[in-house]
Amino acid sequence: MSVSIYLSNQFIQVATGTRAKKGTLKAVYTTLAPEGSIINGIIMDGESLGNHLKRFWEENKLPKNDVFLVLNSNKIAGKNVEIPNMNPKKTKQFILREFADMQRDSEENTIAFIPVGTSAGAKLRHLYAESAPKEQLKEFLELFQSIGIKLKGIISGEGSIIGYAKTHIAKSYKTFVMQISNGNIVFNLLFVDGMFKYFNSVRCFNEIGTEGYFDDMARSLNQLGQFMQTQRITSPIERVFLCGVQREDMMTYGQIIREMGTEAGCEMLDTGFGAGTGLQFASNQAIFALSGLYDCGLDSNFLTHFSLKSEKESALDPRIKKYGLVVLVALGIMAIALGTSFALRMVRQNKLDELNDYNESVAATAMFYDMEAERRDNLAAKYNSINSVVETIESYPVCNDKIVGVLQNTAAGYADIEISSFDADSGKVSFTAKSANVNDIYKYIDRLFEEAIFSNVEHTGYTYESGSDNYLIHVDCTLSESAGRELSVKTE
Repeated sequence: MSVSIYLSNQFIQVATGTRAKKGTLKAVYTTLAPEGSIINGIIMDGESLGNHLKRFWEENKLPKNDVFLVLNSNKIAGKNVEIPNMNPKKTKQFILREFADMQRDSEENTIAFIPVGTSAGAKLRHLYAESAPKEQLKEFLELFQSIGIKLKGIISGEGSIIGYAKTHIAKSYKTFVMQISNGNIVFNLLFVDGMFKYFNSVRCFNEIGTEGYFDDMARSLNQLGQFMQTQRITSPIERVFLCGVQREDMMTYGQIIREMGTEAGCEMLDTGFGAGTGLQFASNQAIFALSGLYDCGLDSNFLTHFSLKSEKESALDPRIKKYGLVVLVALGIMAIALGTSFALRMVRQNKLDELNDYNESVAATAMFYDMEAERRDNLAAKYNSINSVVETIESYPVCNDKIVGVLQNTAAGYADIEISSFDADSGKVSFTAKSANVNDIYKYIDRLFEEAIFSNVEHTGYTYESGSDNYLIHVDCTLSESAGRELSVKTE
């Protein structure tokens, strides 16, 4: 029996069963790690985490062999890669070069990858490739070894869930979203036309299970729609599959995403295990652990390539090896022929000179390729840095004419407002609002609450001003993320 354990933050998931291309499930367990012992897949207190796992293993009598770790960590980088059909060795070297610009000089990384499709008459393979620091993987190997468990594999949370979705869902649906609630983090997985396209994670700042929490989930779904528009993806989303939410919240969430413009129906993901026995719901809640029981091949396991050398230590070009061997053979032949015939020696010498000239030509070409590859990687790194800055700036709200227009429209007929200031760091808009009719105050406040551009509207009452015969309304409004930029403004 295999064991799949998912680690990311405090919430730990464990699934037991048979690990295969379509795994089978026997039981699901959950536990909470000691607070602060692991954060974002990074071990902060190995002793307390190890002691907790050891007790948990003993209490539940879990097997200590055939154990696979599903690790979600911000130190693991992943990307879609298009690659020609190559032998395994060249494939690994190609992927290592893809991540060369992300690797620090002091780090040594290893890779894992899974196939997600083919194209161009099967001449190109589409892979989801990942790179992880060997030092981080070594820490987990040592942690489990210290409690008597030898890890058979380490798989990333992203790669594992992508492989699961490809096997379990992509055969029935071509364009779909898999949305996973995991504590205060929501993961979104997008498949387009049967091929994996995009994966991201979003932090929710509202309490789990509240309407605000589901608003955060729905907004992350909208951002996925904006990504599809940016990428000019025209295939409509057929279904949104949910994991990690309660059944009773499905109707509320479905209504929220419809109000935000998502037309695709949403449903709880049917994992196909234990209908009526509790395993179905438990496996839905622990979907990352369940995905670890789906075997996506040896290359999906970081430990398969753990001993790979870095790109700088990679072997010489096979052509150089080939012609170097030819040179040695030619030298040997000439040495033997020297004693028998001076004429034959001259012929062999000419052949050697030709091969040396060819070798120099090959070496010059390889040097030029390395220079161009380094230049490309440097430009890619600069582009990624600039793009990251732009995305950060775009996440801040702005108080522009569009926002002012919303504030004025919401007050029309109920109150007079005057905007005084805007704090870009907090997103808070400061303004004064006065109303001549006390009954209009709460109508005005209700209109503020209906506006999508506000993440928070705080109303603390009102006071009467005898001098102006008006009521001064006490209200603070905080703009939502990116408000005033791409968000469409609702007006009535």
